[in-house]
Amino acid sequence: MVNWIFWNILLIKLALIWTVCLFLLPVLILQGIWTRKTALRLPEASGDSSSGVRCGSHIIGLGDSVIAGVGLNELSDALTAQLALKLSEDQSQAVSWSALGVNGERVQELIRRVKLIDADTPDLILISIGVNDVSHLSSLTRWQLDIATLIGDLKEKFNAPIVFLGLPPMGEFPALPQPLRFALGIRAAMLDFTFKQAGELIKDVYWIEIHRSESNLPMAEDGYHPSALACASIAEVIVKHITANGFCLPNNNED
Repeated sequence: MVNWIFWNILLIKLALIWTVCLFLLPVLILQGIWTRKTALRLPEASGDSSSGVRCGSHIIGLGDSVIAGVGLNELSDALTAQLALKLSEDQSQAVSWSALGVNGERVQELIRRVKLIDADTPDLILISIGVNDVSHLSSLTRWQLDIATLIGDLKEKFNAPIVFLGLPPMGEFPALPQPLRFALGIRAAMLDFTFKQAGELIKDVYWIEIHRSESNLPMAEDGYHPSALACASIAEVIVKHITANGFCLPNNNED
């Protein structure tokens, strides 16, 4: 109860700060346009979008450029594959993976795509979404409704535990100028609160906070996406969090 009150007070504070940021909206828009034009654009990672023939347990990654491996050489270096590797080491069984990311994807686009995905039922779903919703200044109310819809659609289609990668601390992204960096950091924290609520209130839904320690790991060349080292570190954080909260892969090892 105390934590719930604390987080709601924090959300109110963030909303008040965001309201102040709106007075800078013309500056923020101009900086956003300039950043889009000048930002280094890196390709998606190459390589197969899955580990090959399914064996043992299986996880899928859905969402934006983090899942697509933007800024990395191979998808095997990206977060979904790294999570499969860390889970395999932690739970002593084979874990295959499929990374179904789309660079630039927003939550409403992911909702539409979920209905079209033809994949075997996974044992765990990893979701990275929200950064593009932050940069497009998506409505907070619309975002909350969309996340609820996404969770419902995923549970209906796959009935598997869901891991939401928390929104990164955009206020620390070196590729963003000030005050745009500060404003987007506040907005990201507001949207991230929805993931936290889902993780606390809905069974088999996990929220993974991206702490300052992870954000200080080397980033990709564009200063915007996680490096291979950062992906490995974040995967370790995910495994520690979900296993501490009771998650265990089914024993799918072949005799």
